[in-house]
Amino acid sequence: MTLATCDLREIVNKKCIKNCNPEKRKETTNNDICKVTKSQLDELPVRCVGDWAYQKIYRLNQYFGIFSNSMKNMWNGLNYIELCSGPGRCILRKTGEEIDGTSLSILRHPSFNFIKKAIFIDNDETIIKILNKRIKQLSINNAYGVLGNYNNLDILEDIFSNLKKDTLNLIFIDPTDCSVPFETIKFIKKYFRNVDFIMNFPYGTDLIRNIKNVIKNPFYPSRKKYLKFLGSEDYFERDEVKNLAESSTSQKLVLGFFKEYKENLESIGLGYCESEQVKNYYMLLFASGHSKGLEFWKKSQRINPNEQREIDFSL
Repeated sequence: MTLATCDLREIVNKKCIKNCNPEKRKETTNNDICKVTKSQLDELPVRCVGDWAYQKIYRLNQYFGIFSNSMKNMWNGLNYIELCSGPGRCILRKTGEEIDGTSLSILRHPSFNFIKKAIFIDNDETIIKILNKRIKQLSINNAYGVLGNYNNLDILEDIFSNLKKDTLNLIFIDPTDCSVPFETIKFIKKYFRNVDFIMNFPYGTDLIRNIKNVIKNPFYPSRKKYLKFLGSEDYFERDEVKNLAESSTSQKLVLGFFKEYKENLESIGLGYCESEQVKNYYMLLFASGHSKGLEFWKKSQRINPNEQREIDFSL
């Protein structure tokens, strides 16, 4: 099976300031949407991202190609659902290079025609409006963006009610921090039954900076958020975890946290897990209830995205 290349419609945005530090980005963005420039491709707003975003988009697309091609005739339909979708187009802050984000890259993927329905969920109404404009430009009628929040299971259930339960579903969850409650993952797994997850585990944005304080201080502000994310209420109270916080690095503490997360996924029927490191910012975690899903994931990740990017960008 041939892996598809990633055509992200790359273009250098000449109005991008480039190399904005965190303080500068507070001035030039709103919810990471750039206020300085718009897309040179469609004149719609773009999201400012780090250059590592390409790796995430690439790896998602590689799995999507194998998933959709291999499963297209084996179910009563395939669905793609994305939580924290973004506006569809982003700009790499280091280079000023503008590319399709995860949502548009999936919609433009050669194998998207095997998908019965695609739903893109974000908690920002402005972002959903931008994304729906881009979907309309592509003349795709089986995909849409919808306002939703991963903390509100009633809203998610209402959104999911448009999908039949005898389908196979691929869920991509892409938060900016460790804030998606484990109960949300548990709910989605129970609701659909037949589902593969690809999740951004963004430990580098906040968890690695806070984890020692979170373990040592029961009143630390982020403690409840991380416990909800992890799905283990007693984790920070365990003696072995407390002892580790006294003697180990934050990196080792994050790895222990990640191990616990994968064990919790296994407890709800998602025992086939594997992750790919994306720089020092996050892990892209695949989780499935079936060995075939993990087989597809491993196969899809054989080609290094940086090597593939060199090929794609020279076309």
